[in-house]
Amino acid sequence: MITIELEGVEEVIAALEQWEKEVIEILAKAIDESGEHLLTTAKGLAPKLTGDLEGSGTKDPVVIDDVNREVSVEVGFHKVYAARRHEEIYKPGPITRGKPTVDGMRPGRKYLEKPLLKYRKKYPQEWAKAIRDVTGTG
Repeated sequence: MITIELEGVEEVIAALEQWEKEVIEILAKAIDESGEHLLTTAKGLAPKLTGDLEGSGTKDPVVIDDVNREVSVEVGFHKVYAARRHEEIYKPGPITRGKPTVDGMRPGRKYLEKPLLKYRKKYPQEWAKAIRDVTGTG
C-alpha cells in the first residue's frame, strides 16, 4: 500500500475559491456593461413621439445566482405601450424616421430585439475576453 500525504492543499483550494470569486465578479461587470450597451442602443432605436418610451428604458442590477450558477441582467421598457410598439407593424412617424441609425439599425419596431440579436455573439465574446484577462489565459 502506498500512502501519499499532500501539504498545502488548503492553500490551493483557497486560491481556487478566490479565483472563482474574481471570475464571477469580472463576469458580472462585463454582463452589466453589455446590459448598459443594450439599453443605450435600444433607446436610440425606440420609436419617438414625445420621448416617454425612451425614458422608460431601464437596466436592473446584475443578479448573481449562486445556486443555479447564473449571472444575468434585465433590460426593458416600462411604458404600458412598450411591448405593443415593439411588436406591432406600423409606419414610423417623422420623428422616429428622423432619428439616426444605430450601428446600421433603423429606429422603430423591434427596438430591443434587433440589437440583442445583432450582438448575440459579440456580448459572450466580450465576457469570455474579460474572464481570460482575469485568469491570464488570454
